[in-house]
Amino acid sequence: MRKLLVTSCWLLVTIVVLGILLAGPSFSVPEQTYGVSFSAPYADWVGPSWRETYDALLDDLKVKRFRLSAYWDQVEPEEGKYDWQDLDYQMDRAAEKRATVILAIGRKLPRWPECHEPGWVGGKPEEEKQRLILEMLGEVVGRYKGHPSLAMWQLENEPLFDFGGCPPEDRAFLAQEEAMIRALDSSHQILVTDSGELSSWLPAARYGDVLGTTMYRTVFSSRTHKLWHYDYIFPAWLYRAKARLVNLIRGKGVIIAELQGEPWGAAPYIYMSAEERRVALAPERLRQMRQFAERTQLPAAYWWGAEYWYWEKEVNDNPVYWEIAREFFR
Repeated sequence: MRKLLVTSCWLLVTIVVLGILLAGPSFSVPEQTYGVSFSAPYADWVGPSWRETYDALLDDLKVKRFRLSAYWDQVEPEEGKYDWQDLDYQMDRAAEKRATVILAIGRKLPRWPECHEPGWVGGKPEEEKQRLILEMLGEVVGRYKGHPSLAMWQLENEPLFDFGGCPPEDRAFLAQEEAMIRALDSSHQILVTDSGELSSWLPAARYGDVLGTTMYRTVFSSRTHKLWHYDYIFPAWLYRAKARLVNLIRGKGVIIAELQGEPWGAAPYIYMSAEERRVALAPERLRQMRQFAERTQLPAAYWWGAEYWYWEKEVNDNPVYWEIAREFFR
């Protein structure tokens, strides 16, 4: 009886707190804006090629907002020797089309496995790796801080969320990275991301200027030895309430950094059958995801899955995802 009373009290407090947060005025969001996350190495892996996919996003879909990544193993393939060719192309083409870029920098960046360490790092101790990361960050920031397409930095990817095959969180080092970026570039804000469904956001919101949340709806489980898909139970108003809490306590805004736009299964989608992909993410699900995102009242959303839309169109002769996505960038 006592346990039930305590549980009921906590539930009542939670409802009251959320009610207070939701009772305030709506965010001033006349229209949610959309961009895409894009990974050149991943686009190359699924095909046809990263440049073809990226150019199509710019030239055909008319995407004006990108989240790109300066992968450590790509920009510093040999110790102390930097290769900017691919990232320069992405940044320059964005500027040519008057598109803006959130540039993710650090060791843990979008797309699995998230720790994109170059091979030459090898078995170096973590302390030495952190020194090398700071050196690399200095080079990246120095090169792109004045680029016309740069809108914001993203520092690491979900740095306080244990996922992606990376070392445990290190908040002291995260603060050191942030301080270094600010010392080198005071003109651009810093985005720090966190799990949308598995975190309160408040610890991550201690860092950076803006918080980015993930937003995945249709996920999968294979614990019963049978793959099945289900929707997270979290309603749109919960994201809105959490964003209000972040703003109230940390004084920071929140955007959707990853909005699910590709199927999620036990294996990468290139190994799934057409029916498995449809079950995991039917085309109409994109429109439903957009409606859900709009109900959160968060001002911007970056789709996760642009490489998938083009892969379906070019490799499988299935342009339906691409054509639905066209609606988001008019």
